[in-house]
This record gives sequence, C-alpha cells and structure tokens, in this order.
Amino acid sequence: MDYEALLNLVRQRRSTRKFKTDPVPDEALEKIIEAARWAPSGANSQPWEFIVVKDKQIKDKIVDIVVQQGELNHRVELSREEDLRFSNIGGSGKEPGYKNAPVFIILCGDSRTQEAYPLITELTQGESIFTSSLANAFVYMALAAAALGLGAQWVTATASALRAPILKKYLSIPRQFKIYDMLAVGYPAAAPGPRLVRERTDMLHVDGFDHSKYRSDKEMRDFIQPHKTPDSCLEMQRLG
Repeated sequence: MDYEALLNLVRQRRSTRKFKTDPVPDEALEKIIEAARWAPSGANSQPWEFIVVKDKQIKDKIVDIVVQQGELNHRVELSREEDLRFSNIGGSGKEPGYKNAPVFIILCGDSRTQEAYPLITELTQGESIFTSSLANAFVYMALAAAALGLGAQWVTATASALRAPILKKYLSIPRQFKIYDMLAVGYPAAAPGPRLVRERTDMLHVDGFDHSKYRSDKEMRDFIQPHKTPDSCLEMQRLG
C-alpha cells in the first residue's frame, strides 16, 4: 500500500450512525481482529481480548444496559452551559443508532499485562500505556472495517464506570479485565455527512510550540460548540 492509498482509507473511515441489519461475514470479522492483533503495545504486552457479539438477545441486553443510564447522562448534560450542551445525550426511551448493527466487538484489556513494563514505567505510566495500547488496537479495528467496506461506530458508553461493572458481570468478563470500548460493525444504512477536520498548518508546530497558533478561549468555544456542527462534533468527541 502506498501513502495515498493509506490516506484515502483514513479519510474514508467515518462513524456510522445507522446500520442495515444485513449480517457481516465471519471472514470480515476475522480480518478485523487479525489487523487489530498486530497493533503496537507497550513492551509488546498485547493486552487485548476481543468479545464478538452477534446474538441478538445479547446485543439487545447490552443496549438496554447502556440506555438504562441514559437519563442520568441527560441530567448531567443539562448542568452545562446551554450553548455547549449535546441535545442527543441520554433521555428516557432514546435508543442508540447502533442498536441494529449486526455485530458488536467489545475490546477488553488484561490489566496484568502491565507487569511486562519496566517497574518504574509500570508505577508511573502503567495505566496510560495500557490504555494507549488498547486504543491502538481499536483504531486498527476501525480502519480494517473501513477497508472492508463496512461501517463502524465507536461506542464509549460501554466503558463508563456506571455500565462497565454490569456488562462485565453479564458477559462473564474476568475481574482483572478492563472494558476499553465497543465497536458496532455492519453495513451503513446512510452515508455520513461531511466531516470537519482542522487544517494541518493550524496544528503543526516546528521545534517548539508556535504561540501564534494558540487558540483563544473564544476560538476554542466556537470550535467545540455542538449546535454548530453536531455531526462533526460527535465524530471528534468520545461519546457513546
């Protein structure tokens, strides 16, 4: 693969919000996991475990667990200043767009793998490196799905402190494991809109931070305000 092919793939990858119910071939799922297992990890610790869920009853239960905490999410969101609120967070009876995705892949990490790091690293940076390792595998999964013509949605709600313990018990995930996030996978039911991406020159600094590119509080606020470009903001923020 040359650089242009890689760049096109990265640009092609988008978060899918609506899925067809068409099944995903097992071969495609195997390719997604195969790509992810080659991701870089701290001390080559390879902390990942992949729970692939295709059973509708189990998927529906996972969605129920996520939705049950939605009302609390909504109430917390209302505490923000109005122009920064997400209007689509939680609320009773709201089902997530990934509900119909035919496959859920829950990425977990075995916390015991942190012992692979040098001791000083484990004590000072262990959790950060562990999380970054899992993030690498997750990105590889998302890119592999895009390369296969599949849609995928990054679902972070499964990793919240309110939901993860319930999901771990329901899915019999060992105590030492941490749920990183979930990837909903399937064929897109609708094409996503244009994505907002900052200009490369605005974020590039050479030999030190270029303070002429420092964004004021107002510029930052204008950039992140959800009501201005909701699809783009959802794409950039880690929301389930």
